Amino acid sequence: MGERVFLVHGWSVRSTATYQALHLQLARHGYRLEDVHLGRYVSLDDRIEIAEIAQAMHEELQRHMGAPPWPGPFHILTHSTGALVAKHWIVHHYAGRFLQGQPLGNVVFLAGPHFGSRLAHHGRSMLAHAAYFGPTGRRVLTALELGSTFSWESNEEWLDPDHWRRKGIRPFCLAGDRVKRHPFRARILPAGYEPGSDMVVRVPSANLNFRRFTLDGVRGAIRPAGAIEDVPFAALAEFVHSGKRHGLMNSITRSADPARHESLRLILRCLAVGSETAYRLARRELAAAHEATRARRPAFAQLDLRFRSPDGKPITDYSFALGELVKGRERASPAIAHTHKNEDEPGHFTVYLDMRRFHPDRTYTMAISADSGTDLYRYLPAPYRVEVQGSQLDDLVAADRTTQLDVVLGKDLARSLFVFHRGDDPRLHVSWDRSGELTDEGDEPR
Repeated sequence: MGERVFLVHGWSVRSTATYQALHLQLARHGYRLEDVHLGRYVSLDDRIEIAEIAQAMHEELQRHMGAPPWPGPFHILTHSTGALVAKHWIVHHYAGRFLQGQPLGNVVFLAGPHFGSRLAHHGRSMLAHAAYFGPTGRRVLTALELGSTFSWESNEEWLDPDHWRRKGIRPFCLAGDRVKRHPFRARILPAGYEPGSDMVVRVPSANLNFRRFTLDGVRGAIRPAGAIEDVPFAALAEFVHSGKRHGLMNSITRSADPARHESLRLILRCLAVGSETAYRLARRELAAAHEATRARRPAFAQLDLRFRSPDGKPITDYSFALGELVKGRERASPAIAHTHKNEDEPGHFTVYLDMRRFHPDRTYTMAISADSGTDLYRYLPAPYRVEVQGSQLDDLVAADRTTQLDVVLGKDLARSLFVFHRGDDPRLHVSWDRSGELTDEGDEPR
């Protein structure tokens, strides 16, 4: 038996034709056709979640692979939302006896929305329901929304190398970086014509390399909380998310020549890796392809913020401001290209940054504050402000990557929130208003 490859599609797909001729191309380049498996799963049911799809995938893999130990090596190639399914499966199911011998080798993520998609928010609309004549997979789209809880939890799991690196898995990320020109449609749905994306997924969101920091509101400092730095990644300038002409996967035809079709060439290159030495070489090759794209397309970055109190409760009334100092005066930075407050988790906020707007010789400021809605306590620091030189900005936000900033704000309680009075206090019967301030009249206890 040869090396098996399992393909996992994205959201809203209802036909294996979405894979086009990729399976035939794999057969032309060393894989037996019977060892290439085209996955299909339900994504448009509003009651289904990513976790349940991943569990169903695990049960289907057992039907094809048999009882463990599984023969290897085998590989997984995903497109779009399939990346979230595969990542969840790797963490929660590819373990124990199924991990024996580490049979899973390469995992290739094509346009994976590791940090969400701006279009997911629109996918839950009434218009989307009409377009799909019914359910749109609301729970899947909730996981796909920018700044979702699923995104934070999934990527926190991947910060732990025990969940993937120490399982012998070699991940790769490929994305498109092309937006078709259509001024009229771009005005109607700007989310689908956003520079720095493939018209569905932003380049920084498709990159599994990311950093996480914690803003410690008690100590008033930002400290590192983990990072993934070395997953091979490339954004390709000729490709969009889907479509027969320029789709990252859909444009692969029977007659496509890997020498002329960059996406096909790099997919084959990634799947062929069989050692750590070959993995390092592939990382350099993808980096070179990415640099070629950067020579033609501008770079963007993404900043995901999560606001919460020390006890983990969400903070929803907050303020984020990015400024720059120009000739001694502070002004709003034009680097912010888009912001998004998560619909289901309003304590989660995503900022999309145009890296062209940053200048290495300027000083940039970031100010964060929150309103408790009461005089009885306030959030600290109030506000938190940091200054960063433009030349050092990469320490916090990097081009083509997402930075997650976990903002944990402390609480400064008002003295009047709880007070003990001595029994010999001449004001033995005192009363107070809702803010804790003393009043002239006393009340009977209730």
